[in-house]
Amino acid sequence: MRDRYVTVLRRFAVVSVVGLVLSVLGVAVVAMVAESYATWEWYFRMEQAMSLLMPATMAFLGLALVSGFGVVYAADRR
Repeated sequence: MRDRYVTVLRRFAVVSVVGLVLSVLGVAVVAMVAESYATWEWYFRMEQAMSLLMPATMAFLGLALVSGFGVVYAADRR
């Protein structure tokens, strides 16, 4: 039964880290495009992307930290 919980915890940790990476990558791509065009329109789009994805990024960061500590706590101590 314990192995089932550890497996679920590991999967949750992987999903939260992947979500964190994808949300940061999304903002980075928009920022790179904005810097390449260097127009106010694209800078505004960059700000919109940051304001839209910031709550999701912070949520994924918190989930990744908590699940990471959970995985370390649940690790087999041999």
